[in-house]
Amino acid sequence: MPEPFPHGDAPRVPLPSTEGSTDPAAAELSELDEQLIAQLVHRIRLARGHQLSRRAAGLPTTSLAQENAMLRRYASRLGDQGAGIALAILELSRPPSGRAVEQR
Repeated sequence: MPEPFPHGDAPRVPLPSTEGSTDPAAAELSELDEQLIAQLVHRIRLARGHQLSRRAAGLPTTSLAQENAMLRRYASRLGDQGAGIALAILELSRPPSGRAVEQR
């Protein structure tokens, strides 16, 4: 999987103007999507930094127990599709060189 944003923020794609829109739900959904993306970028950076810190300390970069707990949390709140979302987030959170790293 290619690195989605190796050197900074994910690129912001210009959104269609919602100014004067008669569909407030569409505007709110667009805003929520932007907030979700921003939170995911923050989580990905935090996770990658945490993994690098663990590696520097001589520990495995990931904890299977933590990842499994995350999967269970998402699945319990969002069902099977929630587990899929969690897996996608975990994949995005892996550093490019950390795709096949030792896990504990």
